Amino acid sequence: MAKCPACKAENPTPTKTWKYGAFTVEAYTCKNCQTQYREYYNKDGKYSFTLKLEKGKGYIKA
Repeated sequence: MAKCPACKAENPTPTKTWKYGAFTVEAYTCKNCQTQYREYYNKDGKYSFTLKLEKGKGYIKA
């Protein structure tokens, strides 16, 4: 279950999932604060990192 990097609320299901190179990407929109963020997982399904959308900057490491 993914946690929002802004408000720490749990979001159970991704809005979209896709493959990006060696990663599986899951996109989320927080139901609490509407923050958009992406979680990246490696080939083994292990969590790697999170990027969140910041206005005027695009996606930055959370």
